[in-house]
Amino acid sequence: MQRGCIVILGWTLLGASCGSQRASGYPLYAKVGAGPGPDKVATLHGPVQTVDDVTVAGKGQTFELLPGCHVVTLQRNIGAGTASGAWAANVGHLVIAFAMRPAHRYVIAMELEESSAPVGRYMIVAREKAPDGSVTRLPFARSEADILDCKRWAQAQGL
Repeated sequence: MQRGCIVILGWTLLGASCGSQRASGYPLYAKVGAGPGPDKVATLHGPVQTVDDVTVAGKGQTFELLPGCHVVTLQRNIGAGTASGAWAANVGHLVIAFAMRPAHRYVIAMELEESSAPVGRYMIVAREKAPDGSVTRLPFARSEADILDCKRWAQAQGL
């Protein structure tokens, strides 16, 4: 779990959830025609810098991936702003090894602690939402062993 401090300018309300809508994203695989369809791909959403060592930061925040193990790094500097306020944070180097399953949605979100002060606390969370609506919180990779475990899982699944 990653915690830290951020600077908040004005009043900001940030709501982050896994959402129930399926959003198509930028495909991170060779897409032929309409592609394999939403029941055969996983969707990733969040402030992503790289997926499997490929920089994707300029391609939006929602991506489609084929099932398997995908190593994701987050953008180091993230934030948002509206006419009523803004926030910014430097989250450092964060890595998640996602064991992605078809038709599942993976969301990386920043949760802000409510505060009226100009400096607040945040927590970055990663969640997996299954097609049945169940949600599981996922850990960040703490070591290379976590990444290897993810890759072994994918190999055992034949992915």
